[in-house]
Amino acid sequence: MTSSVTIQLQVGSAIPPGNEKETPEIIEFWRQVSSFFADLPFSAQDRLNGSSGLYRVGLNAEQLVAAMENARDQSDSFSRHRLAHIEEPDKTVACSLSVTVSAEDHTPGEEESYQVATVFIQQLVMAINLLRPGAIQLLDTRFTGEGAHRYEAQNYDSRIFYGARKASQEHQWPPLKTLSLEEVWSWLEGTESSRTDTAIKSIDKVLFTLLKVAEQRHEYSARTALLVMYQLEMLLECRQIDSLTDLRHRTAMILGAFSDSADSLSELHEARNGLVMASVPVHRPPLICHTTENALRQQFGQHHSAVESGTALVLALVQDLISHGAQRYRFTETMVRD
Repeated sequence: MTSSVTIQLQVGSAIPPGNEKETPEIIEFWRQVSSFFADLPFSAQDRLNGSSGLYRVGLNAEQLVAAMENARDQSDSFSRHRLAHIEEPDKTVACSLSVTVSAEDHTPGEEESYQVATVFIQQLVMAINLLRPGAIQLLDTRFTGEGAHRYEAQNYDSRIFYGARKASQEHQWPPLKTLSLEEVWSWLEGTESSRTDTAIKSIDKVLFTLLKVAEQRHEYSARTALLVMYQLEMLLECRQIDSLTDLRHRTAMILGAFSDSADSLSELHEARNGLVMASVPVHRPPLICHTTENALRQQFGQHHSAVESGTALVLALVQDLISHGAQRYRFTETMVRD
């Protein structure tokens, strides 16, 4: 008989942005997430460069839901609560999560358990941002418990994905779909992205880059724009240095005609090329605090709107694949002589 191992994750900043309308929606969404992930099979590597095995994982998000409810009760919305926390630290934005890992034929070892739990959290970040962009925030994280000092927890911000959702709503393009948790998780499992640490398939390259975008904080520089542009070029199988014609055409084939106000491709393209040609400014990594974002928005070389609109485009394309049960787009060219 095997036993399970529970990995504890302390999150110092777990409340994502959300206005008065969005806050109760996100709380209800997380109740559904908590129920869905109570106990389910999960395939993952047992260690870096290791083999893939079948496990059962369970997510306990009760404290997160409670923290969200407390934020709503104290401040009416998540965004107001985040602002109140700056002046009143007792208005907490912290919580803890736990992931339980078990296997059929053995009790998972320490490193194996942290590996599987970490991959599961990564898959969770991808799934939630594909379902409800910006509804998950894991900042100032650390593992707690026996042996936790040997492992470093990862951080994922909600800011870019929340901005992508708002950009889609503001410009009414690209259209973001309403998908089910079961549908998205099943699709993610089909990509086999949890079973490898090196992406070979194009869709896994996009998903791993989605995690790297989630790791970005206040500085939306050419490096962040490069990550977003890379995802678009991988999804659309189109890499053009001097022209965006094919990229625009293929996007319109899938999502419909571009909205002029939501067209971020030119800025993303210029930022990518500027980085490659070493012609863009390089900024010192900033002190991250509540005043940083506004200061950076005034700084030359930042690409906030383009990164957010571009990320919305990435999410819309991946959602389109999910809704059609596909993992890639295939474009063919034909030639006819009359």
